Amino acid sequence: MAKKAVRKSSRVCLAANLRAVRALFRWSQEELGLQCGLKRTYVGALERTEVNPGIDNLDKLALGVGILAHVLLLSPEVAYVHIFAAFSQQPK
Repeated sequence: MAKKAVRKSSRVCLAANLRAVRALFRWSQEELGLQCGLKRTYVGALERTEVNPGIDNLDKLALGVGILAHVLLLSPEVAYVHIFAAFSQQPK
């Protein structure tokens, strides 16, 4: 019998992808917030899935990292490829 795939919520995917971004870029929550024009406390709340992101804030996060906004809502396994590509294009 085949296992049924369990889809993570967009909020859970966003939280995991933000943590992956920070780990890869070696940014604190504060640094990610600065890069995106958002407060550290808001970034932390997103990572803890305590708040729903507004579409404008999702755009700010994506722009600050250098990816398309929808990538932040993909499952982490799929999103990581795009996140790593953005990281690879960052000036050293």
